[in-house]
Amino acid sequence: MSSSVDPFGEHAVEGALAADHFYVDEADAEGQVPQDMPAELVAVFDSLPVMVCCVDFGAEHPVLYWNHACERCSGYSAAEIVGNPGALQLLYPEPLYLARKTADILARGMQFRDLEWTLTSKSEGKRRIAWSSIDGLAGQDGRRWCLGLDITAHSESHRQLRERDKLLSSVFRHLPDMVYLKDGDGRWLLANPTARAVLGLTEQDADGHANLDLGAPSRPASIDLSHSALTEEATWQSGRISHVQEASDDGQGNLRYYDVIRVPTFGRRGQRLHLLVVRRDVTDQRIAATKLELAGRVLEQSSDGIFITDADNRIIMVNAAFGDITGYQAEDVLGRDPRCLASGQHDRSFYAQMWSVLAEQGRWSGEIWNRRKNGEVYPQWMSLSALRQRSTDEITHYVAAFSDLSSRKAAEEKIAYLSSKDVITGLPNRAQATLQAGLALKHAELTNDRVALVVIDVDNFKNLNDSLGHSVGDQLLREIGNRLLGQLRERTMVGRLSGDEFMVLLPGVQSTTEAAHAVRGLMDLLGQPVVLGDLPVNVSVSAGIAMFPSDGADFDTLFGRADAAMFAAKRKGRAAYQFASALMNEAAVDRLQIEASLRRAIENQALRLEYQPLVHLASGRIVGAEALCRWDDPERGAVPPGLFIPIAEDCGLIEALGGWVLKTAALQLRQWHDAGHTEMMMAVNLSARQFQRGVVLQQVEDALVASGIAPDRLELELTETVLLHDGDAVMATLRRLKALGIKLSMDDFGTGYSSLAYLRRFKFDKIKIDRSFVCDLIEDPDNAAIVRGIISLAQSLGLSVLAEGVETEAIAQRLRHLQCTFAQGYLFDRPLRPEAFGARLGIS
Repeated sequence: MSSSVDPFGEHAVEGALAADHFYVDEADAEGQVPQDMPAELVAVFDSLPVMVCCVDFGAEHPVLYWNHACERCSGYSAAEIVGNPGALQLLYPEPLYLARKTADILARGMQFRDLEWTLTSKSEGKRRIAWSSIDGLAGQDGRRWCLGLDITAHSESHRQLRERDKLLSSVFRHLPDMVYLKDGDGRWLLANPTARAVLGLTEQDADGHANLDLGAPSRPASIDLSHSALTEEATWQSGRISHVQEASDDGQGNLRYYDVIRVPTFGRRGQRLHLLVVRRDVTDQRIAATKLELAGRVLEQSSDGIFITDADNRIIMVNAAFGDITGYQAEDVLGRDPRCLASGQHDRSFYAQMWSVLAEQGRWSGEIWNRRKNGEVYPQWMSLSALRQRSTDEITHYVAAFSDLSSRKAAEEKIAYLSSKDVITGLPNRAQATLQAGLALKHAELTNDRVALVVIDVDNFKNLNDSLGHSVGDQLLREIGNRLLGQLRERTMVGRLSGDEFMVLLPGVQSTTEAAHAVRGLMDLLGQPVVLGDLPVNVSVSAGIAMFPSDGADFDTLFGRADAAMFAAKRKGRAAYQFASALMNEAAVDRLQIEASLRRAIENQALRLEYQPLVHLASGRIVGAEALCRWDDPERGAVPPGLFIPIAEDCGLIEALGGWVLKTAALQLRQWHDAGHTEMMMAVNLSARQFQRGVVLQQVEDALVASGIAPDRLELELTETVLLHDGDAVMATLRRLKALGIKLSMDDFGTGYSSLAYLRRFKFDKIKIDRSFVCDLIEDPDNAAIVRGIISLAQSLGLSVLAEGVETEAIAQRLRHLQCTFAQGYLFDRPLRPEAFGARLGIS
């Protein structure tokens, strides 16, 4: 017990007895008070709230006096204690303890203070007593007057306080949160180890120092202490507990986030006493919360439907896409078994297998049919996962993600249809028709049957499609397809190959006469008038016929010969049919060989250009040249442009060929300009296929850059065919070319029915009169009138005119009379090689 404990009333008793000391010998006859003890003193002792006793440890009866407070504390009356030889053994039943305490008193002599004894009361309760001698009372022969104070409650309170302090100290030391206490001046009083570690402090640092003292570079801290001081001042100013979140650099370039509680306490006069700060690092929780929020947002934004069930397979959560796909809202399904979505399309074995895989592997995925809220059954692709508790491996949740396969199924069906059917007519497309025909020919081979393969092409379909529009063209193709289907016999097969080309396979045809009769009937049927766009239109077709097995033993051979026969029928005047022959086959093979040779020639730059002069009629002066492509094949010799140019257009070589011609011609013009003939123009023909492929503008720009010639020295010649293809796109390209400064010329003017319309839509620079009008200018008055009209039209529109095919002086003179400006033809010169043309210009 602390030495500060002062038994209650001790000094008052000492004062009362200071004037009259007395001696006691032994207890009176009743064993309650010593002899000669004044009754007044007995009354005072008995009325005191503190214990008063007289003890002689060497006497037979050790307790000589026992007041009422002693009786109340011990439970023993004075009669039971005073004069009782075993009194001390009653009060202190443990001999060793009694001996040790007795020796302690005897060792201290007559005067002692604050000796703690643990007294055992009559009720067997333990009481802690603080004994002190009473100064001023002198005992004889070892007698001692003692004051005692029951400090049991006080000791218990102190014990509890010590244990609580110990517990709080342990908690304070082991708290994962930062906890520190500061005084009213902001100086550190206490800081737990966590706080000291984060702040970079020692235990001595966190004692009496302020924030600014601790913010030195020698003490690297992961919290901005100066900022913390500002927020602490704000808390003092508010006078209330503050709870905020703060962010701070941890000294390594990373942000840490803290949840901070500050508790200020004030004195009675409002002075600042203490500030308790509890700072919890919530960085990991914040990151986890951010991840959780992101996961939630991803879940809600997912286009896949997602639902989660508990271990008992009850739905506990769905996302927005779940409702979009199934039609069920969250309130419709929460708490329900997912079986409410079942379509009834799967048997028990399907679900048993699904749950078996899920149990063994933890996941299952596959196609499943479920039912929407409106009753519609639809396909899903579903993935199921089982979530398990890490510690026990028990399943806690199931997660299902699914996508609606309805659109995909529809697309697959459409793709399957499109892969075998023609979109416009609904007939088998080329691939499917080829497959069916091949199977039919194999069957005919096994049965020794004869088959006629017929290729049908609509005459003048391109002109009709360009003039009336693609929708009308599609209408015609559908009508032809329907008419062909209406005439089908057993095992007859019809397909659309491409464009306006159809194929009909006629099995069981025993002769060419029978085949011709069947084809003639089809041509008559297709030639009947058809109403297109509210207008009756007469249509004719051309057909080529190849017989199996005489014209070919396989589909590719048979089709090639039928296709060649169809083109032969067109050349004969259209609206006709033609049987295949060996000669036609040879022509087709020859065409393929020419194509292969042309491809090699373009790749090896084996072609060349010749240049035909363009002459000013009035002066005879050469003002330009038209570039003409020439091909000298090592095996065939000179191949006419009228043969290889169409082949290049058909097989896609015209793009490379046209680009080469433009660049080569521009470079040649550059040489002539450098030689002093800067007035020279270069005219180059453009193919419709170059416009269709969208390469003209880039090729022209490349030629100008490579040569460096002025754009207005280049003249591009276009036929009406160019303008018929995708007119709006062509017009846009022409405008871009005009913007570059390129000159544009309409070639073969007068041979097309819509030339005047194009002149109205787009301003060309020059018109070239077709040679078919020029060659008969003198003999044919009609041609003369046409030429006169063209020249007059050009003059009224401010266009120059060039006449092609001028071969005699008489024609030249007539053109001068009609005021035609320019001409070209054999009268002036044939197409010349570059060196010959240079000599013509006087270039050595």
